[in-house]
Amino acid sequence: MKKPLIYLILAIAIIGIAYQGYQTYDAKQKKVEQQQKQVSQGGLEVGMKAPNLSLHQEGKTIDLDEINHDVFVINFWATWCPPCKQEIPELNAFARHTDVPVYGINVTTSERRVSDVADFLKQTPIEYPVLYDRMGTSEDAYRLVAMPATYVLDRKGKILSKHIGPVTEQMLKEMVKRTGG
Repeated sequence: MKKPLIYLILAIAIIGIAYQGYQTYDAKQKKVEQQQKQVSQGGLEVGMKAPNLSLHQEGKTIDLDEINHDVFVINFWATWCPPCKQEIPELNAFARHTDVPVYGINVTTSERRVSDVADFLKQTPIEYPVLYDRMGTSEDAYRLVAMPATYVLDRKGKILSKHIGPVTEQMLKEMVKRTGG
């Protein structure tokens, strides 16, 4: 009689320990998955206030906070980035076919030489304003983990939509449409 009771208690203890181990593993796994999702998505999230950036354009300083449009698009890019180059015609088409302003923000500190940007722009027509982040503040401020990175903002700087990776004209139209813009 004592042996079956001991085996039962032992079995319950083993099941309890196994269950506890599974719970710990499951919690750690969910945390890892959440971190991987954050890295794959990267950057600031929709609904957050976008940090102001002071950027350069043809000898002027432009503050994002001073852009006076209900909705506008900012796109972080670099000349060495193949997906960035791939999406330029799509951004040009969006800028041509909508009233929503587009601002290309060149993360200049990621370039080998500043002159690379000027050379690139001579060969590649960009039909929207290009702003230069010469200090590299955008990478930290927007927590950029990959480029291109595209954000739709409102006049108060609230992030209405975002996409990491290349965009198409249609994707941009849908991003803006979802915001009510």
